[in-house]
Amino acid sequence: MFNKDQNDFENQQMNGDLSVSGVETITKKSKGKKAALIGGITAAVVVGGGAAAYGLSDTVKNQVKLRLSSPEKYYAWVTENNSQTIGESVSEYYKKTLDRLEGGQTSDLDVSFAPSSEAKEKLIDSIFGSSYNADDQKLVDIINDNESFGLSAEYSSKKGKMSADVAMSLNGDRLVGADVIMDNADMDYFFRVPELKDQWIGVEAKSVEEELVSGSSAKIIEAYKDILEDPTEFLSPEELETEVNRYAKVWGDFAKDVEIEKKEDVDICDITVNYTVASMDLTEEDLAKLGMEMLKELRDDKIIKDILSDKLDVVGEDEFEDELKEEIDRIKDDIKDDYYDDDETVISVDTYIDFTGTIRGFKLYNDDDYIFAAIGKDGDDIRGEVTFAEDGEDKFSAKLSAVEDHKKFSGDLELTFENSYSYDDEDDDEIVVSVVFEDFEIVDEEKGYFNGDLTVTIPKVSPFTINCSADKDGQNISCDINVGGTNYGRLSVDYSVEYKADIDIPDKDDAFMIDIQNAEDLDIEDYASKDDVEDFVKDILVKVGFDDKDAAKYAEEIAEGAFDDFDLDLDEFDLDDDDDYDFDFDDDDDYDFGFDDDDDYDFGFDDDDDDYDFDFDDDKEYTTSAYEFSFDPDSFKYEDYKNYMTEEEFNDMVDELKKYYDEYNNSQKKAS
Repeated sequence: MFNKDQNDFENQQMNGDLSVSGVETITKKSKGKKAALIGGITAAVVVGGGAAAYGLSDTVKNQVKLRLSSPEKYYAWVTENNSQTIGESVSEYYKKTLDRLEGGQTSDLDVSFAPSSEAKEKLIDSIFGSSYNADDQKLVDIINDNESFGLSAEYSSKKGKMSADVAMSLNGDRLVGADVIMDNADMDYFFRVPELKDQWIGVEAKSVEEELVSGSSAKIIEAYKDILEDPTEFLSPEELETEVNRYAKVWGDFAKDVEIEKKEDVDICDITVNYTVASMDLTEEDLAKLGMEMLKELRDDKIIKDILSDKLDVVGEDEFEDELKEEIDRIKDDIKDDYYDDDETVISVDTYIDFTGTIRGFKLYNDDDYIFAAIGKDGDDIRGEVTFAEDGEDKFSAKLSAVEDHKKFSGDLELTFENSYSYDDEDDDEIVVSVVFEDFEIVDEEKGYFNGDLTVTIPKVSPFTINCSADKDGQNISCDINVGGTNYGRLSVDYSVEYKADIDIPDKDDAFMIDIQNAEDLDIEDYASKDDVEDFVKDILVKVGFDDKDAAKYAEEIAEGAFDDFDLDLDEFDLDDDDDYDFDFDDDDDYDFGFDDDDDYDFGFDDDDDDYDFDFDDDKEYTTSAYEFSFDPDSFKYEDYKNYMTEEEFNDMVDELKKYYDEYNNSQKKAS
């Protein structure tokens, strides 16, 4: 974070004044060749020493540039140097990632929870209450006898191939799991539950892709496969570094009218740090010009152009250049026509630069709206702050306060949010979450292993401590779950990373291959029989704690349910006169809805009196007697429905039908 050179510089309290001492005072008599000789020697010493220092010390480089360059050139130099540092870091990280993909990477994750006796008591009480029978006692014993529950996952990846093994465990022993293997290059995917059957279930997705995907979409899929196989063919580490530097340089070259303030006080949390501050104001026109310069750089960017036009084929090379040129010309014309405001500042930018020329933060602001982010050090005290504000009020802030002691850090991180969703007058206007850490240290930066204790405080939640420990073999994170004064148990997470992997793709000839295009013809019994499922379920129940007899009974019921095809016999719904589903159709005319026998389409209109008479009864205009139907609950027998519902559900159905019948007839009577 901060190196030794910086600490030495702070301890020396250098003001940045570079001077030369040890040169004799020369009298007037000594002028001439002697003076020239001494001056030349002195200049050589100064220049030579300065050049050596310049080649070795970032601090001296920065001081020389700061004093000899214009503000604009100094800021451009700082921006370029920092972008190069970032570019090198990103490129190096990317290269390491590519090396790991080549050799493979395997990650192991284990999550376990050991419930406390209090937690078990609360669970039993919520399920069974204060008293329970002998059958319930069996389940109570199972809850009490199991000490821990776990979930584990092993994930491996190597050049477009991936595998995962996910499993649940009980008391440290594997209960059941699932395996997945993916060959993304050939689009072959495999799955199995080892406890059910060792044989893999396979799917070939390539045939579907060839049929459904074409044109640019197919090109993108092929590019995706190529990336997985060899990412350097898509973007190399050197190209990535070039891209980072390219667009950072645009900003550095663009920045004009830069003001430099040396040794300005910058408050970061509770410390004050002296930084060189580079400031500039940007108008609406400035932002338009910056956008135009970025577009020009993009237009000439052969790396991006090659990716989009050749490797992905989402846009033609000429189209790519023409569209960018059109947008550049539009902005040019708008600038020429004074479309953008060039008088009023839209945004101001402050950049905080330390004595080595490293950018340590920035502030973007306009009136009372701002974003501030900075990090600083005062002796062993380290502070960091990020704040976002609107109308002068903080909407979010993160403040880091730490003390360094032999590469161990102790302190706290405080996150503050605006409580925008509070509907309770008693709630605070902001939410504060704090994390206090003690003796935090990095054990393996590459793998992310670390030591330290973290105490987390969240509003309306009891504070809890997370213990973190690591060694060369892996990381452990664990904590007690305390809610409302009750300890519910201990949660523990273990993970490790190895930079190697061996992934074997299953043989399709031995796998149960599924044809996606004819998936409706799939019969699960072709893969696993009912007996297979029954044995699988029974084995799990026995591991959970059921005795053999109960496990066999429950397993049989579950297997029967899994293999029930739920086919309905349509003969059950035959609409004849003797069936319960007779909708009171007239025996003489299946579709007689009370139509007059003399006229099949007579809707009760009276030809003599009124063409639009809806009077089905001559004595009453709006009678609906022709549509009345009868309902006899006794005609419904449970025997006819027992395969589809319980007796209680059947009785509820009949009651509902009767209810609808009564409501309908009452409405008809009111209408009449």
